[in-house]
Amino acid sequence: MALENSSPLVSFRRGEQVFSLGTRDEDVLHLHGSQGLGLPPVDIQLVDRIGADGAKENGVRYKEREIFIPLLIHKRTLAECTAVRRELYSFLDPHEGPVEIVIEDPATGTVRRISGRYKGGLEGDFDSGFHGAWQTLGLKFVCPDPWWLGEQKLISLSVAPGTKPFISSSRSFFPVVLSQSTVQDRFTVEIAGAGEVAPTWQVTGPGEDLMISNGEEVFRVNHQLRADETLIIDTAKRRLIPDVWEKVPLSSRLFPLKPGANHLHITMTGATHETRITLVYAERFLEAI
Repeated sequence: MALENSSPLVSFRRGEQVFSLGTRDEDVLHLHGSQGLGLPPVDIQLVDRIGADGAKENGVRYKEREIFIPLLIHKRTLAECTAVRRELYSFLDPHEGPVEIVIEDPATGTVRRISGRYKGGLEGDFDSGFHGAWQTLGLKFVCPDPWWLGEQKLISLSVAPGTKPFISSSRSFFPVVLSQSTVQDRFTVEIAGAGEVAPTWQVTGPGEDLMISNGEEVFRVNHQLRADETLIIDTAKRRLIPDVWEKVPLSSRLFPLKPGANHLHITMTGATHETRITLVYAERFLEAI
């Protein structure tokens, strides 16, 4: 049985800048031989058994991962090849911070991204991989967070005309369709992947006494928002913008979204058709392809 000839599409992103690697006819190509796109390295902590054989397992965790991306620069002249290499020097400069490595898999249609800092591959060794107008390189990256992120998704809630319950609509910053079920102010978010998701909530007034619950945990903010005022609840960094923690009851808990069905309940008094509650999140995966 013949294998599909669909190599993953690889690109590097820093802010609004993108450096893309082609797969067939382009002059900067992603080659076969990538490493680090599956499960991250595993650290199993063992403690010796005193007076007994073997060891006791004390914990298991995923470690930081390294990613290796081989590429080919194939230009018409030595000068053109040098220009691309110098562009990579500048784009991947580790002193400028990490870049986002994006893997698009044509075979499954999935897109995964991870933050990594350049570690090696551009030292300027002109040996067997250098041929003047064309050159092969192998880029190495270190990713402290070993989880891959999926496409960013967004769910927007508003008040149905003539009623108080929220209705929901959903979209994403990429072409992804979300399946939602809404019953008054209750709705379900299906989380794929293997890891818990730390969402960001953005609440625009008018309204007050916001309550967000998953049935077991509840987060409340006893704060009044006027029209066009916005409160951001960043559960990943555990911060509120503006800082209104003094209006959060001690019993409140910031909770993640777990893989599978998350049944959420939101209430807010004084809400009108101008009120908006937006949920933004990205699912977490152990693999890119």
